[in-house]
Amino acid sequence: MSHLLPLDVLRQEFPATKSAIYMDVANQGLISRTTRMSMDQHLDNRLNGLNDEEQMMELVEATRSKFAEFVGARKNEIAVTKNASEGINIIGNAIDWKSGDNVVLCQKLEHANNILPWLQLRDKYKIELRVVEPDNGSIPPEAVAKAVDARTRIVTLSTVTMVPGFKMTMKPIAEACRRFGAFLLADASQSVGILHTDVRDLGVDGLVASSYKGLMGLYGLGFLYCRQEWADRLNPAYLARFSVDLGNAPESAAISDSVKLRSGAPRFEIGHYNFPGVIASHASMIQLMEIGTTSIEQSVTSVASRLASGLLELGLPVCGGAPGDHMGSMVALGDPAALDGSRDVDRRIHSLHQYLTKNKVIVSMRRGMLRFSLHLYNTADEADHVVGVAKKWLA
Repeated sequence: MSHLLPLDVLRQEFPATKSAIYMDVANQGLISRTTRMSMDQHLDNRLNGLNDEEQMMELVEATRSKFAEFVGARKNEIAVTKNASEGINIIGNAIDWKSGDNVVLCQKLEHANNILPWLQLRDKYKIELRVVEPDNGSIPPEAVAKAVDARTRIVTLSTVTMVPGFKMTMKPIAEACRRFGAFLLADASQSVGILHTDVRDLGVDGLVASSYKGLMGLYGLGFLYCRQEWADRLNPAYLARFSVDLGNAPESAAISDSVKLRSGAPRFEIGHYNFPGVIASHASMIQLMEIGTTSIEQSVTSVASRLASGLLELGLPVCGGAPGDHMGSMVALGDPAALDGSRDVDRRIHSLHQYLTKNKVIVSMRRGMLRFSLHLYNTADEADHVVGVAKKWLA
């Protein structure tokens, strides 16, 4: 089986691949040599007291444009944030909530940071959380769509769950949200940069992502897409200099009693930017786009399928069974019942995790499941090697 990407060049960009098999992107992605070097000039400037703020602000706008292109949006629909969690909170707190409104989510399969904001808003505004139950590790799209009604303000879900990592079918949910005027919010932290992402095709009104996973960037930098028609009628919970439109006035200009919000998603930006994070994300997105997100997805899903098939042949409990449309870049081992703590975690899974770590295969445990998460530098040979290590563990 041939790899779809130019491995000889790619793997030189990621030194970690020489010493270990890295399959933990869902926890933290590798950065490339190019991304690492992209920050040198800015850090040298700071070291030597040189102010490059004007240049950095230009790069912020270039990075905003680059992410917009990356997900099929318009530049004015992108806000630069700290992380996905901030993006979720921004949208949740920009809604004019009324008692009796509801939020629809599949609580058992979401990250804590896509649950906690809604619990807080529930208690603050007396809104209802409509919780959809998972179906054998999947978020059932028909059940989510059925839960939407005229009092639904937001439907929130992951494009790919943090575990077991199944892809979400968005179309029926997007149709239900359009029908009732609800905001469809997607956490794409586990898919952007790895799986081809187009916000128009997904039908979402908002999408959040952190840059340190599939986007191969740093902690403390993320993005929020908010569809223009929604952004212009949402009111940010907080304001700062970059949230408002002062025309051509400098940052230090006096503020009058009247405030004009910036058009689109930039109205949600608070305070100054994480310049090293912006630099890294700009450099990494250029690399990812040069390869092509469609090619990356084809390669990663192919390797993930090979890994899943090999582990299944060993009789290991691959969540979701044989590779299919549900599979993206992740493979999870374990019992889906363990996801919500309703069943004891299989101790063998912990044992296998320890054995893999000992044999320089970097993966992670999440909610009782062993998670293999891949990116563009993972290969079919690595998948076969991991299966071989697991086979030795079974012997």
